[in-house]
Amino acid sequence: MRWEAFLAPVRRIEMRSQRLSVAAIFPAGTLAVEEALARQPTAVLLSYPYYQKGEVFRYWPRATARIRRRLYSLALPSLALQIVDLGDVYVPEEAPSTPSQALEEAVKALLQAGHKVVVFGGGQEAALPLFRAVAAQEVPFTYTLLDRKLDLFDALSAQEAPHRRYHQDLLLDEQVEVPFRGQVVGLAWHWVSPVEEEVLHTYLRVPYLRLSEVLTDPDEAEPFLRTAAFISMDLGLLRGAEAPAVLDPEPEGLPIEIAAKLMRFAGMGYRSDVLHLANYFPPLDRDGRTAAAVALLLWYFLEGRINPEEDFPWPDRANLERYEVSLGEVDVPSIVFYRHPRSGRWWMEVVPLSGKGPARLVPCSRTAYEAALGGEVPALWYLWQLTVP
Repeated sequence: MRWEAFLAPVRRIEMRSQRLSVAAIFPAGTLAVEEALARQPTAVLLSYPYYQKGEVFRYWPRATARIRRRLYSLALPSLALQIVDLGDVYVPEEAPSTPSQALEEAVKALLQAGHKVVVFGGGQEAALPLFRAVAAQEVPFTYTLLDRKLDLFDALSAQEAPHRRYHQDLLLDEQVEVPFRGQVVGLAWHWVSPVEEEVLHTYLRVPYLRLSEVLTDPDEAEPFLRTAAFISMDLGLLRGAEAPAVLDPEPEGLPIEIAAKLMRFAGMGYRSDVLHLANYFPPLDRDGRTAAAVALLLWYFLEGRINPEEDFPWPDRANLERYEVSLGEVDVPSIVFYRHPRSGRWWMEVVPLSGKGPARLVPCSRTAYEAALGGEVPALWYLWQLTVP
């Protein structure tokens, strides 16, 4: 691949001792990129400084430059961390391909080479080409969306606000041959219409976690991130007072500390092939507060990548402790839970809705186990059952 054809390399990053910058390589040109990638880095960073309106892509490189300055001034979490920062996706106006097509091809090539990719900048409509890049690997995958709203039936057209219509494009209209499972974390119910709620339950049938539930106990979000291959976060999920420079800021949302914890969960996940942070809007970032928040989220994801939990269930589940809880219900007489003795993470068996076929082992939290001990079928069990064929 001719990387220089659609990449603008990083310039002028200050290298400082014991800072994250010393863990990064900033290659320029195809040969340098290939040599850097051959070192098998912990993660590959790729920024996407494009904001789309209709068919027009606005190139805004200062958006990603601000985030980089903040990111590389943070502490080096470990000498084991190795980053290859490819810079911005950049497509000249006369080029035959669009920026979104270039992004898709670049990420597809990186995934095929076995790399973990972090994409930041631009609008959330970029999640669609990223989704296609993950699907192109032809391996079943889980997609986790971190967002406070779905926008499945937004009054605005795709030309007016593509960053608010991509959910419809991806969740309702996108046709993929590879099986994938969707999950949503952070839904604020005052942004979900009754029609969207009906679609969420009956058509999409995806497990979800409300914003209020994440605020009450952030650990409840960990199972939604443990097996995700593609994680896309609308930065509007952050509380507006802490990250005001986003598209569609709102007063409600996640404090940066909780959002950082979720990013660490994502980094520690079994796959986490692609992380996508979107909808940063630099004209509103007068004090650099939001760029600092985005950098913090990236840092915690990278820190999680170098501290994975080695607790993936063995085929015979011999590395897990087994707990069977009797419920006494006709439809659900019992649920089998598993716990890893070292990490303390939990799983549960979910039987198919048809009652036929083997049970599927899915991630859960201790809260689900405690609910079953109290004689209650965990809500997550029912949500997962809808997705089990």
